[in-house]
Amino acid sequence: MSYAISSAPTPTSSVFYPRDAVFGYFAMGITLCIWAGFALSARATESSHLEVADVAFIRACVPALVLCPFLWLRREKLRALPLRYAATIAIGGGAPFFALAAIGGALTSATHVGALIAGTVPVSVALLIWAGTGRRPTFRAACALLTIACGALLLIFSSDTHVSHMAWGVVSLLMASLAWGAYTIGLRNSGLDPLTAGALVSVPSAAILLPLIATGTVPTALVTSPVNELIAFILVQGVGVGLVASLTYTTAIRLLGADKCAAIGAAAPALTAVLAWPVLGEALSIPILVAVCVICAGIWRANKS
Repeated sequence: MSYAISSAPTPTSSVFYPRDAVFGYFAMGITLCIWAGFALSARATESSHLEVADVAFIRACVPALVLCPFLWLRREKLRALPLRYAATIAIGGGAPFFALAAIGGALTSATHVGALIAGTVPVSVALLIWAGTGRRPTFRAACALLTIACGALLLIFSSDTHVSHMAWGVVSLLMASLAWGAYTIGLRNSGLDPLTAGALVSVPSAAILLPLIATGTVPTALVTSPVNELIAFILVQGVGVGLVASLTYTTAIRLLGADKCAAIGAAAPALTAVLAWPVLGEALSIPILVAVCVICAGIWRANKS
């Protein structure tokens, strides 16, 4: 899309290297599936014995243990990385992002998590680039973004959730979307390889959360929670979202570009809405289906822009 950052390498090289495009789309496909699982588990946090800080720690701790050595091995490159990029990657994709997503999910639904985070990331990326560089999207791109935004609004107003809860949940999810948009842009401009980027996201979050949980500064139920719950969140949030998706998303951005990945990632609401019905028993009403279809139409237009 035309609002990609000019200082970053463009993804047009995939025309000359089709294998890069194939791997990029495959990586984004895996990422989409994991993001749907993320939305479902973010919503499921409310009904589990675990606290938000516990799940955030699980999400950060598993990849941190695996990827921590890469911070040392890539220390010279990290020292040369501008602080603004390091901060947007660590904060936008780390514990603050998850806390916003989990709080929003507890007050809304898994479908809202998928639509108002992944579904609105193209809008967030465009707004952040506009604010940071003054580069406006083209008319066709703006129409695509407006379509996505209209679908998200329709989804919000089609909910039966209590108004005050919905308002706070929507605010949390939209803030999470902005954080993820900043993370996406930071990744695109940083030039970091997937393993180093994953370490930069997980290690600081784990290092901050560990003493908070150990000292009881934040509510925790890690010790008392059922083992099956711990295993489920470790697999979905720790291994899936925290490790695999971090690597596949970073790889996709390097091969396809941040703008295209943001647009493709907006397909997550449709997958989340479909899975939330059998997994969580969430209603899949006609207004919700229409809203998801509108968002998907915006995605299609975004990819054509």
